[in-house]
Amino acid sequence: MFSVEEIVKKIREHSEASEEEIRKLIAEKQEELSGLVSEEGAAYIVARELGVNLLKETKRQLKIKNLVPGLRSVELVARVVRIQEPREFERNGKQGKVVNIVLGDETGTVRLSLWNDECEIAERINEGGSVRIFRAYTKEDSMGNPELRIGRGSIEKIDQVVNLPPPESIEERFGKPVRREIAEFGEGQFNETRAALVQAFNRNPFYEVCPVCGSRVKENEGKWRCEEHGEVTPEKNLVLSGVIDDGTGNIRAVMFRSAAEKVFGKDVNEIEDALRGKGEDFQLSSIVEGLGREFIFRGRVKRNSYSGNLEFVVNEVEDVDAKREAENLIQKIESMDGEGKGEHRNIGTAESSSRQV
Repeated sequence: MFSVEEIVKKIREHSEASEEEIRKLIAEKQEELSGLVSEEGAAYIVARELGVNLLKETKRQLKIKNLVPGLRSVELVARVVRIQEPREFERNGKQGKVVNIVLGDETGTVRLSLWNDECEIAERINEGGSVRIFRAYTKEDSMGNPELRIGRGSIEKIDQVVNLPPPESIEERFGKPVRREIAEFGEGQFNETRAALVQAFNRNPFYEVCPVCGSRVKENEGKWRCEEHGEVTPEKNLVLSGVIDDGTGNIRAVMFRSAAEKVFGKDVNEIEDALRGKGEDFQLSSIVEGLGREFIFRGRVKRNSYSGNLEFVVNEVEDVDAKREAENLIQKIESMDGEGKGEHRNIGTAESSSRQV
């Protein structure tokens, strides 16, 4: 990865833009993406839009944890964890189809999206089997995570034994959230925590996405384009960023789509109505009904490449179920009590043995 200074220098070498103009474009791109991308990430995007490609092709076999948006010629070996049912859609009067496949290895999971004719690939592979992928590429999904695409690449079934965890193990480690206190959060964890939203950042909560694949779209001369599906009529999606606190610590949290709606207490249309006609001084927090309330948050912990701090990308929010929380607390107490009794029994056995000796 290049630093911002290195990126600015390379853009200047390949374009007529001044350093001041480039840095202004980078700042505007961060603002456009509601602060969800680091300064380096915004600089990479600006470079690409100016025709300067900083992402070199890679031919080495990668692990899933090393995948980032924007890679080309990706090669990896992975376990097929789950093949989802095909989803059909209509765009510009034409029928289309998409199949999402969850791939995994010992380092994590990634979504592989197959479109239209590519969907036949899903019929040639099996859940639990292994595959090798060649010359694929990655793009950023609507939650900022890398998503794998075949494009001009290929995927082949591996019949021989490979050193990969079974799908159940991958699901258990990366597919189900683990209840943790915020003080215990670590990079890459898929966590669940009970916490209160204590701050909502005052940023534009909307962004435009492709109605077919859900990827962010760009506006050019009044027209919106998706890198994958060309000119589209975009749909508005929702994002809310803020700080959650559980008493052991706090962390920046980013919530998308239904998770954001849950905390807002409103859907996208209601939020649009609430913000219509409001000036720049309007405080977004004034319409966030969940501010100060406790929720159960579930999502992935990642490290912000710019600040270096951990942040929580939340994909699910639900109300606190008092009965379930009480049952969890009882189980935890009983487990601790059982461990204590075990220690007492061991001590008693040791004392008895010493008396016999």
